[in-house]
Amino acid sequence: MKVSTVMRPARARSRPLRFRRSVVRDLRNRIRFALVGLLILIGLHVAAMMAFEGLSLGEAVWLTFTTITTTGYGDLSAKTPAGRAATIVLIYLSGIFLLTQAGGAFFEFRILRRERKRRGEWRWGMRDHIVFVNAPADEPGDYLRRLLDQLHRSHANFATVPSLILTEAFPDGLPPDLEDDPLIVQLKGRFDDPAALEAAGVDDARVLVILAEQEGERLSDSRTFDIIHRLRERGIKARIIAECVDDLNRERLRKAGASAIVRPLRGYPEMIVRAIVAPGTEWIIERLFSSEGDECLRFDVKVDGVAWADIVTAVLIQNFGTPVGYADAQGTPHSNPPPHTAVVAGALFVLVDETQRPTSAALQKLLDELAHRRTA
Repeated sequence: MKVSTVMRPARARSRPLRFRRSVVRDLRNRIRFALVGLLILIGLHVAAMMAFEGLSLGEAVWLTFTTITTTGYGDLSAKTPAGRAATIVLIYLSGIFLLTQAGGAFFEFRILRRERKRRGEWRWGMRDHIVFVNAPADEPGDYLRRLLDQLHRSHANFATVPSLILTEAFPDGLPPDLEDDPLIVQLKGRFDDPAALEAAGVDDARVLVILAEQEGERLSDSRTFDIIHRLRERGIKARIIAECVDDLNRERLRKAGASAIVRPLRGYPEMIVRAIVAPGTEWIIERLFSSEGDECLRFDVKVDGVAWADIVTAVLIQNFGTPVGYADAQGTPHSNPPPHTAVVAGALFVLVDETQRPTSAALQKLLDELAHRRTA
């Protein structure tokens, strides 16, 4: 795997996102200019009303604001030629124009900001968030929706942690599966664009997750390697969770700076969630998917009223593995029951490794001994 193999020739690449802000800057300048101009005109008109009309400061301010807002209560008005001329020049010709300009620029800015946020072209200024780099090529909205739902429902206080998705997969904004969630935003950009990485707030992120666009394409690992390298080059200290298609590339990704490496399992987004909320558990779960590591086996045995804590202790002492659950008399599975549960079961689920070779007969004999002790 080499960094030079990251780009796929057949795939057209768009220009890097530069986050041009000239339009936004122009609108902000228009608003500032209009507001400063209004303050100056209001001050001049107040002074004119006090000088030409003989009004007090409070009356002059009241007359100025009722005039510039076109309220016109009529309780006070300019009566002298000089006062009326000042009102025409300062309020009617200049003040109302500037007020309209400020209001128009403000609403235009709001509309532009909302549209740029929707299209993923906004600097969010997020901190302590989760950054997802890339999105799956097939049904990315559905996968990310399931992943984030699982993340927010976890028991590790991630329910209110915002997430940012850095990808070009959604050129017109987030799909319907995601657009209504206030905790999820998109940034349209590429991992090799420094401006996009900066706008995504990768330096202030809690966790960075690098997803493989194609779960069965080994070249995705080259792209992942490049992303990890770029992130660590920036001096990022946050955990980086990376999907790895080919197990042969795992060590290279780890040396590049990946904190956790998982297989891309699109039907099981909980794998990524485990790596985020409980580092290390993803490795344990992955071993359960392989016959070469730990396996969770079912043993058809009869249990009648033995406490779950006694079952676990006895099985561990005999080095038969680690009981993780049972199936009751109706076949319904139960996992991690409370220790004092009186188990009535027709099967045990036991986590074993290559060195542990328990049999149903050996387990049944052990369980019968436990039941005999309980009744003795």
